[in-house]
Amino acid sequence: MAKRLQDICGIREKEELWKIGRGFIVRDLPWTEKKLRELPPFEFENWAVIALGGRKNKAQVGDKGIDGRIFPVSALDNVRKAGTDELALEERFFPMQVKQKDKAGRPDIDAFETAMRRAKCEKGVFVSFDYTGDALTEIGRFFREEHRIIIPFTVREILDEQIAHKLA
Repeated sequence: MAKRLQDICGIREKEELWKIGRGFIVRDLPWTEKKLRELPPFEFENWAVIALGGRKNKAQVGDKGIDGRIFPVSALDNVRKAGTDELALEERFFPMQVKQKDKAGRPDIDAFETAMRRAKCEKGVFVSFDYTGDALTEIGRFFREEHRIIIPFTVREILDEQIAHKLA
């Protein structure tokens, strides 16, 4: 939002201008990887889900491996059918998994694959600070064998706003 205010509206981020109603300031947001590492786990999870335009789950414990959901705008008709324990609504979403780890590993990816199968989703989003080689290899195997896509985001990519090309 701050970037849009500066680039599109020409409003500057400066305390002196804010005080006279001609600028803006941003407070209390985690702008660095260091600050994000210091957040409590559920706050980090909420930050990642919201930063990618998703909706966080109301239940943070017992979420069946899905921390949030991205609802794509689409004209496709292949929406996911509601399960027997859900309302009889049709919805299509991409599940999100967030791990506040230096490197998410293959066991993390395996667990998310299970969550994607259970939710009958063809695409999902995973967020971590980085990934092990085994994790990235597993993401590739999952696509080749099951034609399901896991998009691995790093916190740095989100902070640098390098997300649009991966979600396309």
